[in-house]
Amino acid sequence: MAGLAVVLVAMPRVGQAVDCSQRFLLGAFALTPTQGALVVGKVTGFSPIYILKKPVEVSSSGAADPCEFVYGFDVFEFTDEQEPGALVAGCSGDFDGDGARDYVVLLRRRTDGVKVAYAFLTRGGTFEMVNLGLYGEPPVWSGPYCSPRPQTGIFEGPDFDGRGEGVRVRVVGDLITMGWYTYYWRPDLKRFDAILTTD
Repeated sequence: MAGLAVVLVAMPRVGQAVDCSQRFLLGAFALTPTQGALVVGKVTGFSPIYILKKPVEVSSSGAADPCEFVYGFDVFEFTDEQEPGALVAGCSGDFDGDGARDYVVLLRRRTDGVKVAYAFLTRGGTFEMVNLGLYGEPPVWSGPYCSPRPQTGIFEGPDFDGRGEGVRVRVVGDLITMGWYTYYWRPDLKRFDAILTTD
């Protein structure tokens, strides 16, 4: 006699709270301290910036997607020191399309506290370090976070002027978004370029 297995899947009931922070995965939105340690010490005079991931509970009543309007700055906040559970501000992906795992990390310059983002492209047993520039001082966390290369290989930026002519660029690797810009690797120039993606 064949056995019958029943698998129960917990679905939120109407009115039940959903923790939207579960959608913000490690690797794409933050790095563990172990991941961050792979690259943080490569830049002299800088320290890692830590962030905390906090739960964001939203009622599931009546909404097709209760987490639709929950953003990264709702989930992550800067912390001054490495508290228990703190993560490194950064993310990982294959930015230059060579099949190797690359990283981007937000660092604080020890001399003046300025935040700078560095990408670390894997080159054999070492990394090529690329300064992505100043982070500025936004009042809330605004990346970096990483998103996969579009399946079409074409990244389409927003249409800010409403004329249906958003920026379209061919990309070879995963994307880095930080603040108002999304960065992509230019193999022809061997550097990152950026597109304004938030106004």
